[in-house]
Amino acid sequence: MVVIKAVGFDLDGTLYPGKLMYLFSADLALRHPALLSAYGKARRALHAEARLELAAGPSAAPPSADSARPFRARQAALIAASLGIGEAEAARAVDQVIYAAMAERFRFIKPFRGVLPCLEALRRSGLRLGLLSDLPPPRKTELLGLEGRFDALLCSEDSGALKPSRKPFLALAEALGVEPGSILYVGNKREFDIEGARAAGMMSALMGRGDVPEADFVFRRWDALAKWILERSGAKCRGT
Repeated sequence: MVVIKAVGFDLDGTLYPGKLMYLFSADLALRHPALLSAYGKARRALHAEARLELAAGPSAAPPSADSARPFRARQAALIAASLGIGEAEAARAVDQVIYAAMAERFRFIKPFRGVLPCLEALRRSGLRLGLLSDLPPPRKTELLGLEGRFDALLCSEDSGALKPSRKPFLALAEALGVEPGSILYVGNKREFDIEGARAAGMMSALMGRGDVPEADFVFRRWDALAKWILERSGAKCRGT
């Protein structure tokens, strides 16, 4: 049995109910419908780009000049093209609405029941903990009461690609100082979290239901996840 030395977590929809983000951001959707529509279209294109990269494998041809541009520049270009505005204006709008205003809505959101006891039990066992999200996590984790719970906070964008690209997962392994094969990644999206983690050589756990053969563990209760991890980390399950 492979020993788990570190655990990485997705944020949105995994550590808190994702529907609450949409509920408390409804006013932004009403005030900026065109921007949010263009942003959603751009993110779908960038996720599709990551899936193509994943399918091509690690020995694929070098990236094109456009794909080598900084992530946010490529995102801004896609949004600008949709809205018929300049890239700088598009980038400012995303910064103000998506990265700033939407993040502040997390003051009204709480983590799933059981998340904090799970994180505390894993930290007491000596496991290294990381968080990898497709959106910047620092302000969100602060408002969710999760500040200081992780040894590394990463945004996929900083690797140049969204999940399920291998790049952000390998960046997480480097930040944690643990080989990918000894890391369990926990998420709620099979096509992004589970497939990306597996492609990077990590184990994976899916918060969901049913038979998901791609995942090493499927759970709904956070105490069950903590117990499963601790049994594979060489530590006894305590405080869950």
